[in-house]
Amino acid sequence: MIPVNVLSRTMVAAVLHGAEDVRLEEVPIPQLGPEDLLARVEAASLDFTDRKVYLRGSHPMIEIPGLFGHEWAGVVVARGEQADARWQPGMRVVAANSAPCTDPVPEARCRACRRSHQGMCERLLYNNGAFAPYIRIPGRIAEVNLYELPPQVPFEEAALAEPLACVMHAIRRVQVSDGDRVVVVGAGPIGLMFISALRNRYGQAIRLLSLDHHDDRLVLARSFGADEALNTAGGSLMAGVREAFGGAEKADVVIEAVGSTQAHQEAFELVGRGGTLVPFGGVAEGALLSLDLHRLHYEEIRIVPIYHHTPGDFASAVHAIVRHEVPVARLITARLPLMELPRALEMVQKRTTLRTILFS
Repeated sequence: MIPVNVLSRTMVAAVLHGAEDVRLEEVPIPQLGPEDLLARVEAASLDFTDRKVYLRGSHPMIEIPGLFGHEWAGVVVARGEQADARWQPGMRVVAANSAPCTDPVPEARCRACRRSHQGMCERLLYNNGAFAPYIRIPGRIAEVNLYELPPQVPFEEAALAEPLACVMHAIRRVQVSDGDRVVVVGAGPIGLMFISALRNRYGQAIRLLSLDHHDDRLVLARSFGADEALNTAGGSLMAGVREAFGGAEKADVVIEAVGSTQAHQEAFELVGRGGTLVPFGGVAEGALLSLDLHRLHYEEIRIVPIYHHTPGDFASAVHAIVRHEVPVARLITARLPLMELPRALEMVQKRTTLRTILFS
């Protein structure tokens, strides 16, 4: 058990101090502002973004040193004196890790939000601290990105709402038409979410191909809805894709869900005339992608990068989990106490797990 000292109002939480430097430290239980809520974390999810942040020691959403972890679900235990009356102690909830401008006067919001690009909000409020017994929910997040969970929805499944929201963001923004050939590069948790969510949205109207280097993940991709699953370790990538699509050379939509320069390069090569490249996986600052500008111009290839999500996307993700439209429970392959966070981070790096749930 992760200790909580009720008398001194402290708890043991994961604190990121820099590159490969995360420590379990005794810190104050978060103090609440007038509109804030305090929740007990029942389940926190560890993803590859957490691993990248750990290795790099920084991220736009964390002030170093800072509390670590951003995917969670739990129970409200306290509220500020001016907190929204909708939220009461004892309620089972899931919250996003951010909130854009929420000023009731549209003119007072930032330019990105006024232009309906909430994911690019210039005042985006991030919230971290999921790897701890308790987490503060800022009032702005409680206003637009907090949802009550039905009793039958497990906390650990709800904790995957945030990454699924990013997937929903991509699916909302990328045009897919009946008959399209769609390739998802990478069959990790995000790639599998894409396969399932796309199949749920478009049914059999599209053809889905999953690419990965691991046969066990490709088996999962088929069960999540992929029509074909191709191991791209060695051999001719283009020949394999051509065979999977019944002779068709390239794809109409290609989603990169790995987060490497090589995978982005391969994804671009797979995009056909008039097609769309979706760079989803985050890469390190300064990483460059070499593009054939002749193809980009004469084949009218669109590039639609995806980062983060909006309140509407988070709502879609929560609803999809509640309605079992995306089988996130099948992505959870390890459960560890928070004290074993270093081991959990190593498991993510070695890809011996899809999603790891941490509990206090």
